[in-house]
Amino acid sequence: MNHMLPRPRFWAEAAVQIQTRRSLFAELLIYLLLTLIGYLGQALIISIPVSGWLLQTQSDAMLKELEAGQSMQAMILRFMDNMPDWVAVLSLFGSAVIGAAAVFYCLKFQKRKLSSMGLCRKGWALELLSGLLLGTALVGAVIALGAAVGGYRLMSPTPSAVEPGLLLLSFLGCLVYGVSLELLTRGYFAPTVGARTPVAVALFYATFASSLMQAGGSPFSLPVANHLLFGLFLGICAVKRGNLWSACATHSAWLFAENFLFNVAPAGEHRGIHLFKVDADSFRPVLSGGAYGISNSICTTIVLLAAVAAVLALPARDSAPIEPKTPAEDEQHSNFL
Repeated sequence: MNHMLPRPRFWAEAAVQIQTRRSLFAELLIYLLLTLIGYLGQALIISIPVSGWLLQTQSDAMLKELEAGQSMQAMILRFMDNMPDWVAVLSLFGSAVIGAAAVFYCLKFQKRKLSSMGLCRKGWALELLSGLLLGTALVGAVIALGAAVGGYRLMSPTPSAVEPGLLLLSFLGCLVYGVSLELLTRGYFAPTVGARTPVAVALFYATFASSLMQAGGSPFSLPVANHLLFGLFLGICAVKRGNLWSACATHSAWLFAENFLFNVAPAGEHRGIHLFKVDADSFRPVLSGGAYGISNSICTTIVLLAAVAAVLALPARDSAPIEPKTPAEDEQHSNFL
């Protein structure tokens, strides 16, 4: 497995630069804490303008519903369904707090450089472009496979009416979100774990932690399995390419295509900003994902399995010629406490 997943140079740099050596369990707690801080910061950024919108446009309706004895839960659900499009876009930009928390921790506490997070200068623009194309192609492949087996119906080739400016902001917001999540999971966490474990173990450990948090629900559900496969694919891409740019762009493009190009995200995660309409067959949820979007589709599983196999077969770029020896590598890999 080592010859298929050699340690990339930026992981080797991270292993040398990290000043503090903690157990894998402690690193997991720090990762969860950084995630919590990031999402709380994101929620704070969103809450201020949303509160203003509610007070300005919905206060009378709220008072009437309260007087009529409407439950608070029903009110919240209704207001969430009626949120304007700019709230979803603002939420994407607010995710920058997550990436900022990861970068701050790496620079301030681990004493690492940005290059050790995979943000290499060489060829970054080409890596971003290839990642954008790859992420879009993966979602397109899921929809094409689903359409072939009857899970999706392509409605009209005519793009839906949508403001170009809002669509552009959505794309930029997806870029911010994808970069932020990759900085946290495969820029900070995976190389940190990889300083003392084999690359394959570090990738799975980091991916499993992030998949459970993002997908939610049972750890044995299809959405979690697909999140796990997608995370493994992104991690292997980062290892094989020797940088984080391609993984960032692939993550961003997948999110943009899923939500705003084809509108096949879970119900409630999009606000009608989409370019092409794809109709999911609710009577075939295993194929289409139903209300849960393509994350709950077996077509996504098939495409991601093929993608993981394909990227594993690719030659690695910019791997470390000699893996750095660290004190932690002398310990048993099973020492998580």
